Amino acid sequence: MLERIRRHHWSIQAQYLLYSLALLTPALIFSALMFLRSAALERNNMEREITDVVRSAAVALDRELAATTTTLKALASSPSLAEGDLKAFYGQAMAAHEIGQNHFFLTNVKGKQLVNTRAPWGMPLPDRSANDWKEVAETGKPQVSNLYNGIMAKTPVFSVSVPVKRGKKVVYVLSASVEPARVYAILENENLKEGWSTSVTGRDGVVIASSQDFKKHLGKPLREDLWVGSKQHSGIWETTDAAGTSVLWASTHVQLSGWLMAISVPVAIANQPMTRSLTLVAILGISFVLLSVLLAYLFGRKISSPVRKLVARAGALGRGEVVEPVESSIDEVRLVSDALVHAAKTRHRMEKSLRDGEDRLRLALASADTGVWDWDLTTGTLTWDARMHELWSLPPDAPVTIDTFYSGLHPADLEATRVAIEKAQDYSDPVEYDTEYRVKDTSDGPDQWRWVAVRGRAIFNDGRAVRMTGTARDITERKEWEEHTQLLMREITHRSKNLLAVIQAMARQSKVGSRTVADFEARFSGRLQALAASHDLLVQRDWHGVSIAELVKSQLGHYLDEHESQIEIEGSKMIVTPEAAQNIGLAVHELSTNAAKYGALSVPQGEVLVRWSCKQNGNDESRFQMVWVERGGPAVTAPSHRGFGQIVMEQLAARALHGEAELHFNPDGVSWKLDIPASHILWRETSKSRGSAQ
Repeated sequence: MLERIRRHHWSIQAQYLLYSLALLTPALIFSALMFLRSAALERNNMEREITDVVRSAAVALDRELAATTTTLKALASSPSLAEGDLKAFYGQAMAAHEIGQNHFFLTNVKGKQLVNTRAPWGMPLPDRSANDWKEVAETGKPQVSNLYNGIMAKTPVFSVSVPVKRGKKVVYVLSASVEPARVYAILENENLKEGWSTSVTGRDGVVIASSQDFKKHLGKPLREDLWVGSKQHSGIWETTDAAGTSVLWASTHVQLSGWLMAISVPVAIANQPMTRSLTLVAILGISFVLLSVLLAYLFGRKISSPVRKLVARAGALGRGEVVEPVESSIDEVRLVSDALVHAAKTRHRMEKSLRDGEDRLRLALASADTGVWDWDLTTGTLTWDARMHELWSLPPDAPVTIDTFYSGLHPADLEATRVAIEKAQDYSDPVEYDTEYRVKDTSDGPDQWRWVAVRGRAIFNDGRAVRMTGTARDITERKEWEEHTQLLMREITHRSKNLLAVIQAMARQSKVGSRTVADFEARFSGRLQALAASHDLLVQRDWHGVSIAELVKSQLGHYLDEHESQIEIEGSKMIVTPEAAQNIGLAVHELSTNAAKYGALSVPQGEVLVRWSCKQNGNDESRFQMVWVERGGPAVTAPSHRGFGQIVMEQLAARALHGEAELHFNPDGVSWKLDIPASHILWRETSKSRGSAQ
C-alpha cells in the first residue's frame, strides 16, 4: 500500500497540504477551544463589572436626591413658615443654601414664587415657576423634576420639591434648584475606567449630565434608539455611539427620580481581555506555523531539483533555444515542461503575428492623430514617428535625442516630467508613464505652447529598465476648455458669496429695525427688490457695468410714475462698475423709500434732486460725486436711532467703494452726498445732460 502511494503522481499543493494538515489541525483545534472558553469567561466578567458600575452610580445619585429631600422637609417644618413669616424663612433658606450650595424657592399652590434665594429679599419674583410644582400641589408627594431652564437661574437646572401642608391641605410647594453639575460630580466620583462614560437622562429623554463632554450633552435629547432600547433591554446590549463606534450599553432607573442612569463602554475596550487571550493563542499558533514551515522546507528540498530544471528550460525559451522536456514524478512539473516545449515551437508563429499587429497598430494610431515614440535606454536612441515630429514643430526627417525632447518642454513642466519618467523606470515599484506637459509651438508664434498628453511604460530586463515606449496626443483644446470652465466657476462662486453676504446683512439689519413680521417682510422685500433691480441691469450688460441714469431710475421704480413732476435727475452719461452699481443702488433705494414715507415725496409740494458728476479734487485726483437733495417736504428731525437704511447711506456704500458719504437731516429736507474714486466709472460722456425724471 505504501509503495503504491509512493509511486502515485501527487501535486505540489497536495503534498504540502497533507503535511500542513497533519501538523496544524490538532494545535489549531486546541487553541480555538481554549480561546473560546477564555473569551466567554472574560466577557461575563466584563458585563458583570459594567452592571455593578451603573447600579453603584444610580445608588449614589439616589443618596444625593434623598439628602436634598431631607433638607427640604426640614425647611418645610420651619416654625417661621408655619407662622407665615416669609422673611425669617428666607433667612433660614439662605443659611441652608450656604451649607448645601442649592438654591431654594417657595411657591403657592398657584405657582407664584414667594421666596427665592437667587434674589435678594423684597425683590419682585416671577408669577410662575418652571418646575413641576403643580404635580406636587395636586398629589401632595415629593417630586424630582426633569431638566428645565430656570427663570431666575437663566441656566438649565432641575428641582426637588416637597409639599408644605397645614393638616392634610397643601399650602406651599418648597423646591430646591439643583445645578446639573452636582450630578456630574457624582458621576466623576465613580472613578470610571478610561473610555467608559456614564450619563443621566430625565424622564422626558433629555440628558441631565454626562461624564464625558458634560457641556456638549447637557440639555440635549438622548438618541431615540438608545432611549427606546433602554426601555426594551433589561441587561447589557450592543449599539453604536454618535461617532459610529460599537459600544456596550447598560442602564437602570434611579429610584427617587425615575431618571435613566446609563453607562457606555466601547466594545474595543471591553474586548481588551479577550484580545490578550487571542494574542496568546496567536503566538502559539504562529509557533506551530513556523514549525510547519520548517518541516515543509525540508520536504520541499526533495522536489526542488525538477523545479530548478524548469527554470533552466524557461531561460532557454527566453533566449530562443531548443527546450528539452524534464522528467519528474510531479504532475505539475511535467505539465509545465510540456508547456515550455510547446511554447518554444510556437514562438516563431507568435513573433510573426506580433509584427503584423504592430503594423495594424501604427495604422490605428495614425487614424487617431496620435504620435508613437520609442526610447532605447541602453543606447540612448530616441525614435519618433511623423506625428511626434509635428507635435514638437520639427520637420519629419529631423534627428531627435532626449535633449530635443527636454528642450521643447515648458520650464515649469521639466521637473514633473523627469519625476514621472524616474517612477516609470523604478523596477521595485513600476508605474505607467502617464503625464501631461506643455510643448513649444513655433507654428503660431514664438511664445505659443500646446498641451500634450503622453502615456507609456518601461520594459525591464534583469531588474533594470532597458526600454520605454508609448504614445502622445495634442490636448490643447481640452485644456483651454478646462481653464475656461474653472474661471467661470470661480467667478460664479465669488459673486454668489458676495451676494449672499449682502442679503444676510440686509436680513439681519431689517430684523433689528422691524416691529412686526409684516414690517420686516415689507422692509426686507423692498431691499431685495432693489438689489434684484441692480442685478437685472448688470445681467443685461453681462456684468460689464451699468448706466448710472438707468440705475437711479430702476431704484426709484414706481415713485417716478407717482411723483414724476417732483423728481429731477441730472448728470452726464456714465457706466459704473458692478460693485458700485450694487452699493449705489441700495443707497438710492433707501433714500427713495425714506422720502416716500417721511420726506419730500410724502407731500405734493416736495421736490427731489438727484445729481452726479466727475470732478478733480485738490490733489488733482478725479472723483465721482453724487448728491440727493430734498426740498419742500415736512420738517426733518434726526432719527433717535440708526437703522439699516442710515447705515447703508452713511457707511456701507462709502466703505465698499473706498470713498466718503455725508448724510444731513436739514430742517428743510434730507441731503446725501457720496464721494468715491473715479476708478469706479468705466465710461463717461464728456458733455453733461440735464432733464426731469422722464
